[in-house]
Amino acid sequence: MKPNLVVVGFENEFNKKLCIYLADKLDMFFVDVKELIEYDLVNSKEALLRCGKEYIEKEERKTVRNVSEYENTVVNIPYDLFVNNRDFFKNNNINIFIKPFKADDIDMLVMEDRIALLKNDYKIFIENSENSVESCYNKIITKLKGDNR
Repeated sequence: MKPNLVVVGFENEFNKKLCIYLADKLDMFFVDVKELIEYDLVNSKEALLRCGKEYIEKEERKTVRNVSEYENTVVNIPYDLFVNNRDFFKNNNINIFIKPFKADDIDMLVMEDRIALLKNDYKIFIENSENSVESCYNKIITKLKGDNR
């Protein structure tokens, strides 16, 4: 059984492409947590109006907990969902943080604080310096083979 690879970051579209690439190359399954939550809720805006924020948060947590129990899966999860549910990703997962390429999208002072907040929760830290899925894939594979941060 392969451990799950949990890819955490801010650039959801880039990370999704990376996760799909990883899953394909490593013969693993792929799941996008945000899309799965939307699918489970069917219409999150309507659910929010009718049921409230607490209901949405409980449903998100339930979905994330279920995903954390998957096996042999590459998981794409946005930073905020991971932070609020990181206790689920302690076992049988290799957590990978992808530092975004587009620094202008996120205040870099806040970025460093956010990275520091998760320092103990990820095993692999990758800088998306080239904005290349293949480059990030190669960095991840190198780290998985034994080079630690």
